[in-house]
Order: sequence, then C-alpha cells, then structure tokens
Amino acid sequence: MKQESVLNPGSTIGIIGGGQLGRMLAIAARQMDYRTVVLDPDPDCPTGQVADGQVVDAYSSRDAARDLARAVDVVTYEFENVDADSVTAAAELKPVHPSVSVLRVTQHRLHEKNALLKAGVPVAPFRQVESLEGLQAAAGDLGYPVVLKTAMQGYDGKGQMIITREEDTELSYTLLSARGVELIVEQFVPFAMEISTICARTIDGQTATFPPSENIHRNHILDTSIVPARLPDDVLENARLLASDIAGQLDVVGLVGVEMFVTKENELLVNELAPRPHNSGHYTMDGCDVSQFEQLVRVLTGLPIV
Repeated sequence: MKQESVLNPGSTIGIIGGGQLGRMLAIAARQMDYRTVVLDPDPDCPTGQVADGQVVDAYSSRDAARDLARAVDVVTYEFENVDADSVTAAAELKPVHPSVSVLRVTQHRLHEKNALLKAGVPVAPFRQVESLEGLQAAAGDLGYPVVLKTAMQGYDGKGQMIITREEDTELSYTLLSARGVELIVEQFVPFAMEISTICARTIDGQTATFPPSENIHRNHILDTSIVPARLPDDVLENARLLASDIAGQLDVVGLVGVEMFVTKENELLVNELAPRPHNSGHYTMDGCDVSQFEQLVRVLTGLPIV
C-alpha cells in the first residue's frame, strides 16, 4: 500500500520486532510526538516497555501482523529475520518501509548477493551450494580458505564456518546443511578493516548518509565502532556514495546499513545489507545533529531528512 502524504504528529508507527533497536526507534518517535505499537512475542520486550501499545504474538502470525497494521498508520521492522509473509499481510493494509521486496532480498544471502551483482556492486566471489560435491568444486574454484554460510538466519557469526582445507568440507557441510536452509560459499576476504555506512532514503528518492564507522568485533559481535573510520577521505566518500547507490538500486525507503570490507588496497567489497537501524550507528544519537532513529521516523512519516 502506497503512502500518500505526510503523517502529522500524533500518528502511529508500527514496529515489527521488539528489541533494543525498536526501543530506540520508539523513544525517538515519542520525542517527535509520534506514537508506536510493537509486534513481538515477548510481553516484556524492550520496545514494548516504551511503546504506546503491543501486539503479543509470533512474528509468523499473519493475523497479528494485520492487527498491528490496523492499529497504526505506517509499519517498519527493526531486524530482517522476521517473517516476510506476515509483513506482506501488514503491507496489504498499511504502507511498510522498507518494502517487503527489500526484506526478501536482504534476509537471504543468495538473493542479496545476486541483487548486488546485478546492480554492479563489488562483492566477494561466491557460489550457491547444493551438495557436498558442489561445495568441494566451488571451494576448489574459489581457492581456500572459503566461508560456508547459511543463506538465511545468519547473524553475529552464526550459521557460518571458515574452511581452510578440503579435508574439512564434509564436516562443515554436514553441520550447516543440517539446518535445512540453502547454503552459500564465499571466497575469504583478507580485509584490512570492516566498515559500515547507514543511508536514509525517502519515498521520492532523496538520500542522506551518515559518516562510515570502523567496526571492531569480538566473538563475531560488534564491540567497538570508531567514527570516522581511519581511512583516507576519498575512501570514506566512496563508501557513502556506494551506500547511497545501493539504496537507490534496491528502491529502499527507510534506512539501509551497508557493511563493507576494505582491502589492503583500500578497495570496497560489500558484505551484507541491513534494511533497518544498525548497531554501528548508535554514535549518531550523540555524535550527529540527527540520529539514525530520528532519520527513520522522518522517512516513515514523510518529513524531510536532514
């Protein structure tokens, strides 16, 4: 459903997902005089503690998604591992940003990589994996080490294994294929740095990007972000331009966090997309004139982005 006009203060934003990102979004909305209702199965979820209302049900419940949509004026989601069919049910009643098509692309690694390739965006070489023999052939083609990943439900290092030699392919394939989802294998990138850039894009195609952050992980979980990333200015600008181009190519309305590898030659390879607020963007709450959460409220309600 298309959004026709600016939503005035007092309107209500629906948030699918009740984690800490949703909580910060709900607080930003409240500060701008907008209401929020969250859909989450946990009645004491972080977002529900500050929202104006909550639908307590599973993300997979289409009836719950419709109940949420009926109670609000526009819908978004705070993480991409929600049920796309339920989001589709909400979209039949109220505008959903980013769109369901963006969600389906970004929650599936193969769809995401293929969409980026089609858009001319640089990514690490990859192959789809359908069998152990296929993995061994792909790894031989790409060259060890490689990274075997589940195509869905992978985050914070979950659902992926680094394979350094052919002898380890069988065990890695057995462990990950047992999850019952498609697999993808990527060439390992000996990156010098990981960075991310968050881009906001409006319904009429205007974009604004936040300064790229240098991300340091501990046990596969983001531990520290340094802003601006310790890179030459031209590399930082290229990262911002690349994020803005991706947002336009995928027709994102809302936020998209673009995670990138920086090679030793300062080339950029896009690793993953997150169509939502991003943990590396928490610095925007105190370090920028507008936070990523306020920026998202602005997009959702049709206000100008800054």
